[in-house]
Amino acid sequence: MAQLLTRRGFIRAGCRTAAAAATLRALDARAAPALLGSFEPQTRAGRAAALRPAFALIDQFVTRHMAETGAPGLTLSLADAAGLLRASAYGFADLKTRARVTPDTLFEIGSISKSFVAVALLQLRDEGKLDFHRPVTDYVPWLRIDTKFEPVTVHHLVTHTAGLPGAPLLLDALLAPLWTAWKPGSRFLYSNTGYNILGFVIEAADGRPFADAMRARVLAPLGMTASSPTITNETRARMAVGYEPVPDDRPWPARGPLGEAQWIEVDIAAGSVASTPADMASYMSALINRGQLKNGRRLFSEESFKQMIAPAIRAPFRGEEASYGYGLWVSQIEGHTRLRHTGGMVAFSSSMDVDVTGGTAAFASVNANLRGYRPVAVTKFAIGTLNAALSGKTLPTLPAPAPPAEEIKNAAEFAGTYTAPDGRRLMLVAEGQRLLLLHKGRRVVLERAGGPNTFLVRHPDFDLFLLGFVREGDAVTEAFHGADWFAGGRYKGAREFSHSKEWEGYVGHYHNDSPWYGDARVVLRKGRLWLDGLQPLVPKADGTFGAGDAEGPDRVGFESIVQGRAMRMNYSGILFRRAFTP
Repeated sequence: MAQLLTRRGFIRAGCRTAAAAATLRALDARAAPALLGSFEPQTRAGRAAALRPAFALIDQFVTRHMAETGAPGLTLSLADAAGLLRASAYGFADLKTRARVTPDTLFEIGSISKSFVAVALLQLRDEGKLDFHRPVTDYVPWLRIDTKFEPVTVHHLVTHTAGLPGAPLLLDALLAPLWTAWKPGSRFLYSNTGYNILGFVIEAADGRPFADAMRARVLAPLGMTASSPTITNETRARMAVGYEPVPDDRPWPARGPLGEAQWIEVDIAAGSVASTPADMASYMSALINRGQLKNGRRLFSEESFKQMIAPAIRAPFRGEEASYGYGLWVSQIEGHTRLRHTGGMVAFSSSMDVDVTGGTAAFASVNANLRGYRPVAVTKFAIGTLNAALSGKTLPTLPAPAPPAEEIKNAAEFAGTYTAPDGRRLMLVAEGQRLLLLHKGRRVVLERAGGPNTFLVRHPDFDLFLLGFVREGDAVTEAFHGADWFAGGRYKGAREFSHSKEWEGYVGHYHNDSPWYGDARVVLRKGRLWLDGLQPLVPKADGTFGAGDAEGPDRVGFESIVQGRAMRMNYSGILFRRAFTP
């Protein structure tokens, strides 16, 4: 699902349990085992045999990738136009019992579910039950959207161009009035709220509950009998145990400890499908075949498939050039049309990559949420390897291993002494490709985290925030950590800053009990408020703050002022209560 920008990349789970503590990762569980199980359809044994060298190479890559990332378990589906090529399982479905992942283990696919929602919507359009360009409130009349622009339509919601807030994940965001920040259709902003609305659109146009409609319209025609349209207590026994970083309220180091995440049911349209690799192969094959099914029927019309993959708006995919269509990112890569999406849940991370031109597809899912990680590298390498094998080309070599987090190639650029207004100093030195902080008689090695200018410091004095740096051109001029600011030797700007006195009452630690959101910390630095020390809160005329962008749809307000201090922070309708801990 979408990410709410904070020090961790998103606000996430806050529930700690005895079970979570009991399942903290032990060292012997860190070494990712090799392939534990695979299934190749007997009817396709000949082609599968020809692909064995490719499969072996993919196994090598996955095993190394899991060791590098600390993933507990991984499931992988490889498909072509005819269906499943291979379903593979790696690692552990349950670290506590040492139960292995199998090809039948259910994994939550997260926001890849959005493309399933788009399929159902397009079917309804094919049947004349839905007009993508009518106001969405025609189908969901109880929904209130305050806007000075034209009405929001189904098309705007399915393409993430409605201008709705991007932060809320849960249905409670729909119970209060929503708002739009700009003309619908003009800009891309990933919004789970928009897709949750589309679940109600499906119910209204189809006449059945969302889960029943998705099962009948998407899962059943594809033969996805092992999958579920919603994540419920009934599916839990077949599902891998999910894991999350521990502790969850501060920066987390690469391959840090994991604990068992809180179990929750998920029935929201933004991301509620649980599936197996064999079932995902059926879905991906239907996309390769442009909606044509093996029984001669169609999942949806050719026209609808064209609409689904038509670029609606430019939207980079994890740094790569791409556009968003209907529930999918669409890219042209080396002359091939690629359909991609990722998914992040409370405790699962997934990636899907469908090469329509090459006729290959890959889906991977890991039973952990590793702070913004998605197994995109796995699906990307799998597609490249399959395409090479099927075209008779030399298989690719394994890419170079990921560099260790403490390897900082430009470490020398950050070295120097940085001074705070009160005289405190940060002293950093570079030793080759390592950057070290000299602090209280210790030499602390910094680790890359969150971006090219932010680092994790493994020292108790730096636990709560990342250490960041500011550049002016090529020069590093400032350093910051939470509320602390330090000027470097090349800093030429102001050294005194003013702010509204009432802002001091907004500073603090805030918590939301939902496992989707968790904790956030507001600090005051250089006369500005910052969320988790990284995201600026930009003042708006109405007394609220824009989350990084004063004109954007997400806004932050501070409420219930008691003796000058806010007891609650409202982030686009998500309520966080003040926590009286650092």
